[in-house]
Amino acid sequence: MKNRILVVLILLSFVGCKNYEEIEFLGLKEVKVNGVKNGELLISSKAVFNNPNDFKGKLKSANIYALYKGDTLANVTPVEKVVVEPNEKFDVPLALNVSMNKLQKGLLSNLASLLRKRSVEIEFTGNIKVSSFGFNQTIPVNYKEDISF
Repeated sequence: MKNRILVVLILLSFVGCKNYEEIEFLGLKEVKVNGVKNGELLISSKAVFNNPNDFKGKLKSANIYALYKGDTLANVTPVEKVVVEPNEKFDVPLALNVSMNKLQKGLLSNLASLLRKRSVEIEFTGNIKVSSFGFNQTIPVNYKEDISF
């Protein structure tokens, strides 16, 4: 009798399991230059993701870097704790402080095109980690954005 109950419980656990779908990175929105403070360019943005799963989760960490022509300008940090709602798109507010010295070193070689365009293409690369019911998922981020100033 105990063996039958055990078999039934095991079968029910397999039937009740749903596949966990990958959370996907959709891009950045609201990339804004908020000014300059202490020799750093202050930039804010929101990374947009889609959670196609039926369960809630939370942002564990973000490891994203802003690059200009392959050189690291800054480490992007999440502004607040984020709860990942089920079956919804969610935003992760981000902040980055770019050293003007680092930015100018890369830009001086392209000063003529910079004066003409008044924008810079910044690449955001790295990953975020989301946890939900013991499932940890690392989501790659690879995005390019023209930032005007």
